[in-house]
Amino acid sequence: MNKGEKYEIEITDLGNNGEGIGRIDGMAVFVPGALPGDRIMAEITETKKSFAKGKLTEILSQSSFRVEPSCIYADRCGGCGLQGMTYEGQLTLKKKWVIDRLARIGGVEDPKVLDVIGMEEPWRYRNKVRYTVSRISGPEKKLRGCNLGFSRKMSHEIIDCESCMLQTEVADRIAQAVREYVKATKIPIYDEKTGTGVLRHVVVKTAFGTGEVMVILVATERRIPAVELLIDGIEDALEGLDFYLESLILNVNKQRKGPEMGKDSITLAGKPTIMDRLMDMDFEISPLSFYQVNPIQTEKLYKKVSEYAALSGTETVLDLYCGVGTIGLTLADKAKRVIGIESVKSAIIDANRNATINGIVNAEYIHGKAEEELPKLLGQGVQADVVILDPPRAGCDPALLGAVAAAGPSRIVYVSCDPATLARDIKILTQQGYRFVEAQPVDMFPHTGHVECVVLMSRAN
Repeated sequence: MNKGEKYEIEITDLGNNGEGIGRIDGMAVFVPGALPGDRIMAEITETKKSFAKGKLTEILSQSSFRVEPSCIYADRCGGCGLQGMTYEGQLTLKKKWVIDRLARIGGVEDPKVLDVIGMEEPWRYRNKVRYTVSRISGPEKKLRGCNLGFSRKMSHEIIDCESCMLQTEVADRIAQAVREYVKATKIPIYDEKTGTGVLRHVVVKTAFGTGEVMVILVATERRIPAVELLIDGIEDALEGLDFYLESLILNVNKQRKGPEMGKDSITLAGKPTIMDRLMDMDFEISPLSFYQVNPIQTEKLYKKVSEYAALSGTETVLDLYCGVGTIGLTLADKAKRVIGIESVKSAIIDANRNATINGIVNAEYIHGKAEEELPKLLGQGVQADVVILDPPRAGCDPALLGAVAAAGPSRIVYVSCDPATLARDIKILTQQGYRFVEAQPVDMFPHTGHVECVVLMSRAN
């Protein structure tokens, strides 16, 4: 197989970024724009030791899942690779992914996986968007000042996106206000190749439950020009909507590599946080804290967590990787005690504040790495009856899984956004005395190659 050659390929699966997967002489070939069931011609664009990448040149026969994408950017934008697939097909595929990973990576024989919980209206569901800002030149610069959008498929190039069907209209309008601000002030746009410039990203957080909006500008300097002009532009943009600017933040990030946001956040206007309402509770959100991006599906997810936890009021619940405390706090009225652990300090501050805001006195939150703090708690005589695991995409630290098993909870409820790392961790827990009971996938990210999953595990004895 050589670069530039064309092959006929039967597409049988999708990758995590929505690219079609077929095989040539046993080698996997990833082809953006192809769907399972498609028979295509593809030109090889890149070859590696164990896989290749191809460019779709012709669809010989198309999948029954194929539909015309609703978004005008779908053929270019790398944000949602499954828009060309029916929503029913997406849910079927995501269940298949979970079953495959649990069996192949986790070693679970014939895993019980329930049908994916989908959305009635799988559009405009995200309460957070992070736009990347990039430079443009010529007539387009005079027209809009900069590109504000998302990465092109398989590229670092930024596509200007005037309207994203996964984001809120609030975010669309604020993005346009920022373009006008850039055009008026000529604030230098950051160039990742040279490390020069000021404005890097724009983050919009929208509280569906209260209407409060936070706008974060990520920049390399601690000052930006004409803040009042930006505030007026955003407020004008939100006119007529049931949302309002509650917080304008400048986040300072001078590092060329690493996280997209820095540790230093300056409040330019309004409050340093916003408040959202979820499951009849109030949650305060700061610029750096993690918060689920799909509030409609989050309620369904948390109800499943509560069902699997099966609390009677006598249990101590350990909420590990707890973020701003949402899961543990929604369980607190059913538990004797909730203890959360989180490595992001601002999230722990939010979690403790959220407990106070909601009048919850049986929940406490600890700052630190879960794999280090859990053994300390056990050494103090804390009894772990139920453990909630909600790690980042990379999954749990192996040391933490060992500590969890040593704690001996009767039930472990694992919330995962990556079926592969979930399956890997389930295998480790199985080797340490736990058994897989059931998995409930939840479609938190429609039209993308991601699926959330809640798994119940119990002690094998």
